[in-house]
Amino acid sequence: MRRVRIDARPDWREIVSAQGLVYCETRHPDGSLKPYWEDSAYYSFVEEEIRELERVTAELFAMCVAAGDRIVEEGLYRRLGIPEGAVQRIAETWHSEPPSVLGRFDLRYDGHGPPKLLEFNADTPTALVESAVVQWNWLEDRFPDQDQWNEIHERLILAWQRQLPEGSLIHFAHTSSERSGEDLMNVAYVQDTAAQAGHPTRSLAVEQIGWNPLLGFVDTADRHIERIFKLYPWEWMVTEPFARHCLDWMGEGVNQTVWIEPIYKMLWSNKGLLPVLWELFPGHPNLLATYFDSPRHLPEYVRKPLLSREGENIEIFAPDHGVRLETGGDYGAEGYVYQEFAPVPACDGPNHPVIGSWVVDGEPAGMGIRESDGLITDNLSRFVPHLIEEGGSSE
Repeated sequence: MRRVRIDARPDWREIVSAQGLVYCETRHPDGSLKPYWEDSAYYSFVEEEIRELERVTAELFAMCVAAGDRIVEEGLYRRLGIPEGAVQRIAETWHSEPPSVLGRFDLRYDGHGPPKLLEFNADTPTALVESAVVQWNWLEDRFPDQDQWNEIHERLILAWQRQLPEGSLIHFAHTSSERSGEDLMNVAYVQDTAAQAGHPTRSLAVEQIGWNPLLGFVDTADRHIERIFKLYPWEWMVTEPFARHCLDWMGEGVNQTVWIEPIYKMLWSNKGLLPVLWELFPGHPNLLATYFDSPRHLPEYVRKPLLSREGENIEIFAPDHGVRLETGGDYGAEGYVYQEFAPVPACDGPNHPVIGSWVVDGEPAGMGIRESDGLITDNLSRFVPHLIEEGGSSE
């Protein structure tokens, strides 16, 4: 694994925007615009590194299934800060396995030691368009004779075909918040893969979902919503005014609604998954020691809120490495976990890459890489494409 610098394409902004990446630049706190899509570098891997990442991704997913079993069987919901009202539906969907399409593991990896799980973005993972489409087109444009670990698009189409009856109508919902550009882009892409799989689709904003006492949840044309993919976190949904309707009318019965991703994803999109994994698989080479409530014996640690997003309210306590950081945000009241400090490596200067390893329909599907200037990957990170060196070796 190595970071390689190249000359950016002069018209890269126009190219990636035309491919669906509507936010190719990010506005930083000083008011400046800096690239979100990095066109002047890429990460190069050899085949055995890719095989290891693929193997570890599959093993981590199987371990998460075991952790979900532990949480449900032992009723550990309160440890994860999950509201009591959601417990019954979580358990029901865990056992009935309604449609579930995708998730993304975030991994620490440097090409030398084993990949380490940082967290599992199991409910509302983004960076999908750049992972599945834009970096593949970049490869075809810049390095057409090379390969890439990227089966995301094809696997998404197969997932929609396998998980739902042919011709199923699916609604797709995005938020209309200030981040709606990113959310809409990701939802529109997933909607396109469902359409390619042969399903009729309709789009709307989460805020446009209506409630009809006779029909259940309806769209803007007052049509019943049978199945809906949403890019809206379950931990938000269960606190909304319509939460009771959502929980009571969930399923495949008359006027009920199937939500994709299912509510059991609250077990995995929660940092509380990490200490449960460590309890089940202590010392596993792809896990970092993680505990509820306190760092215990960890001399250096990262404190993470159970529900934190985009690097908010993260504390790094690593005096031996000369690091003490803390970010702001609105999380923490729900509780914390304490994870062993394993700094993301620096590549080609102060570039700290995190591997986003995608799971589609329960199978490893490809990866996308986000890098940041510091040790905490936040909403100012960059997306950097990758390729597999032909005939390369890690030796």
